[in-house]
Amino acid sequence: MKNTKIKYLRALVQALIFLALIIVIAVYNLYTSEVLDFKILSISDLNPYGGWNAIRQFATDSGYVYEGISKSIALSIALAVMAILGGRFFCGWLCPLGAVQDFSAWLGNKVKAPKHKGPDKKSFNPLLLKYPILLSVLLISILGYGAAIADFSPWRVLLAGIFLASMFLVRFFCRYLCPLGAAQALFSSFSPLSLKHNKDCGLCNGCLHECPVGIRLSTENDTISPECIRCMNCIENCKVSKDNGIHLKMGNKNVSVTAYIILMLVIFIVIWLGVPQLWGVGSGDGNISAGTLKDGTYQGEAQGFAGKVITEITVREGRIADIKVIEHRESKGWYEEVFMTLSKEMIEKQSSDVDGISGATKSSNGFINSVENALKKAQ
Repeated sequence: MKNTKIKYLRALVQALIFLALIIVIAVYNLYTSEVLDFKILSISDLNPYGGWNAIRQFATDSGYVYEGISKSIALSIALAVMAILGGRFFCGWLCPLGAVQDFSAWLGNKVKAPKHKGPDKKSFNPLLLKYPILLSVLLISILGYGAAIADFSPWRVLLAGIFLASMFLVRFFCRYLCPLGAAQALFSSFSPLSLKHNKDCGLCNGCLHECPVGIRLSTENDTISPECIRCMNCIENCKVSKDNGIHLKMGNKNVSVTAYIILMLVIFIVIWLGVPQLWGVGSGDGNISAGTLKDGTYQGEAQGFAGKVITEITVREGRIADIKVIEHRESKGWYEEVFMTLSKEMIEKQSSDVDGISGATKSSNGFINSVENALKKAQ
């Protein structure tokens, strides 16, 4: 595949992914506002840290119960598998924040904004920032303060500052700050597929002149750095001789770029959306039903993801008539669907035996347990 076609294809994929994300978020907001009665995906399904959260809960929470693979967990698995097999394809092709930065860089070129290559590694190594950020995120999560950083998920926050910075320094966030990119770079170190230059390459770096993450060829290693986001702009882009250019290789054999792109897209879609269909989240285990409840208003509380969830139920004629959340500290984008959907289901079923929301297990369990606590007082 020619270099120009790769650029256009990548731009098209990025635009479609970003447009799809906007539609999903818009529909979800209309759903939680009760304007629509359907959703495409939940915000929690877009959380790339779902797999890590599951591992952390398994290791640190004695009450952890495996309830299946949510789309959030499947997304984490997909990113890890893609990185191990084929490097940071997600960063270069699928990440919405990466698309925003690329658009910002393109816009910067159009308005002729001054470009900066960033500090070289002799004066400042960018790895000194994002890997400590990754370690900090993991430690904060392990210590139970995940709610404090939940709103910084790269899927949810497209910061104006990052957009503006990327007009002057391409892929600013990816190169210096992104913990998800740092994690993928670690996984991509094991990838059997790598970008390599031939031994007789003159190391002029002409093919990497427009590298969005500032990678340069090394005299010590013929393999491109794991920081590579697999944009493929450098493939067969040698200014001197096509034979001396950079190629995608498995061992010493060249690999078709087209086949690589298709393989990565298939892995991403099948794992993220297919795996939860086979090993999805199971049902809740609540078992307090209406029927012998005393009329009145009762409050209950339980621990959610970010703190106590306090609910208030109203019982009329022995039936659950209303459920309200009085106080909570759950993260925006996660709690809306939990509170709205589970309340409706409990009132409809007249039971607390409802399924939690995929990807928002802690918030779901906190809400269900809080309602059950109130129902016990009404028995």
